[in-house]
Amino acid sequence: MRYRRFGQTELELSVFSLGTMRFSSQEVAEATVAAALAQGINHLETARGYGESERFVGQALGRTTPQRPYLTTKLSPLLDGPTLGQQLRESLSRLQVDSIDCVALHGINRPEHLATALAPEGALAGLEAMRDLGLVRHIGFSSHGSLELILQILETRRFAFANLHYYYFFQRHGAAIALAQALDMGIFIISPTDKGGQLYAPPKTLSEACAPFSPQSLNYRFLLSDPRITTLSLGAACPRGAGCRDRDRRCRW
Repeated sequence: MRYRRFGQTELELSVFSLGTMRFSSQEVAEATVAAALAQGINHLETARGYGESERFVGQALGRTTPQRPYLTTKLSPLLDGPTLGQQLRESLSRLQVDSIDCVALHGINRPEHLATALAPEGALAGLEAMRDLGLVRHIGFSSHGSLELILQILETRRFAFANLHYYYFFQRHGAAIALAQALDMGIFIISPTDKGGQLYAPPKTLSEACAPFSPQSLNYRFLLSDPRITTLSLGAACPRGAGCRDRDRRCRW
């Protein structure tokens, strides 16, 4: 596994991160987290909005490893500051940690989301207060919005990292990648195999066009050849999706 500096956070993250949205049970979570850690992945990403994911992750880490990987969770940008603080503490409890490396405002997708988050008593102010208390180390955001909106978010200069869509088959956000890099922000690429074009099940014409590589491999090569990008999300639903190579082990999921 290779590791890269996550911008101004100074965290050294594996070039693949384990996204935990798709965990269906505690058993699956523990096996998948163990497989990811065995491959050298040192960053897990979850969210309050991912069902039982935070609880699954907290219990899995408590049972599988004495050395915790870096953790990121995400909270709504539409919360007021006090509510965000309460929800963050609940997330920390589920994750079984006293503080967390990274928290992102989850889904600043519309201009009104940004305006609400930036309000004096809004989510960002609340998250910054939690950082001042030592409960959060680094603040970022995720967005499924337009390039224009993402640039506006970046230009606030109040975030240390960004979770963005940017792929070989979707380079429209190139200007956002460039600005994030100029601001020394960590860059996390959202679900490159799924959001990057459902490359796990490519049509025949696409497979032929990408030969000798698979579309998925070509996309990974494109992204990892870019030194501005820190890490790519793997949204594994079972250990095989996290890189388990134990051929003697039957996947039960």
